[in-house]
Amino acid sequence: MGINDKLKSISQSMIERYSKRLDTLGYDVKTLGWGSVEQQEYRFSQTVSSEINFHDKSVLDIGCGFGDFYKFLIKTKTPIRNYIGYDINPGLISESQKIYQNDYKSYFKVANVLNENTENSIADVGVMLGVLNLNLKEDFDNYEYSFKAIENAFSYVNEVLVVDFLSTNLVDDYEKEEFVFYHDPIKMLEFGLKLSDNILIKHNYLAIPQREFMLFIYK
Repeated sequence: MGINDKLKSISQSMIERYSKRLDTLGYDVKTLGWGSVEQQEYRFSQTVSSEINFHDKSVLDIGCGFGDFYKFLIKTKTPIRNYIGYDINPGLISESQKIYQNDYKSYFKVANVLNENTENSIADVGVMLGVLNLNLKEDFDNYEYSFKAIENAFSYVNEVLVVDFLSTNLVDDYEKEEFVFYHDPIKMLEFGLKLSDNILIKHNYLAIPQREFMLFIYK
């Protein structure tokens, strides 16, 4: 099986994984793998409290799920210009479209940034939160998968891409889990520097409940 076929197979498995959760749990943060709304919002807050200027910016949310990041931006009165939500799961996009059907600032689309990069950026700020946490094990090398996803996603933005990861710097009181993948912060920083000289790594926020970090890759 070639690389493209493997990537398609992984994407299809992810679609099926979240479709089953959606059928079972419905509109719930646990459908998306979040522990709680509080944990989800704490993670979201790390982007808003960063050096990014969201004022009058277009925002692309890759792996948007139910559009909860947009909901958070509205709640925190973050004055963005418009929001674009991408997800590979049609069911999640359908739910998002229903939730925000009367919202003129938002747009949702079934899309997979792994398929291609683009020469024409579609947003100022891109976020990719919780997308790269699944341990692919023998199906595909996680780092190769993450590198490809980030490189493609970076081509979609004009100003900055924010990506989060579970860190290999584990907390002592939380047992390592086999179904998730832990990224080495140094390795990801080195990769980010191949895309841009303007990089910020954020590894100083609380574990929720595992240690996480974010990369801010600026154009």
